[in-house]
Amino acid sequence: MPLATAAAGPAENAFGRPAALWGCAGLVVLVTAAALCVPDVRNLRRRTAHVTSGGTTGHESADAERPVGGLG
Repeated sequence: MPLATAAAGPAENAFGRPAALWGCAGLVVLVTAAALCVPDVRNLRRRTAHVTSGGTTGHESADAERPVGGLG
């Protein structure tokens, strides 16, 4: 992201604001399409089963070390 931000100013000076914005939009579409060409990304499935981290309460988050709601 910082590299794109650094390139935005010179792109606007060289091509004008509308052309730079359209170019950035096209780049976003191109990069998204490239990511979707990877089979592991394209075939992602939503996990439907509740995953616990070994606790007995059943309220544990799959990606945290403490229960959900245990903020702070």
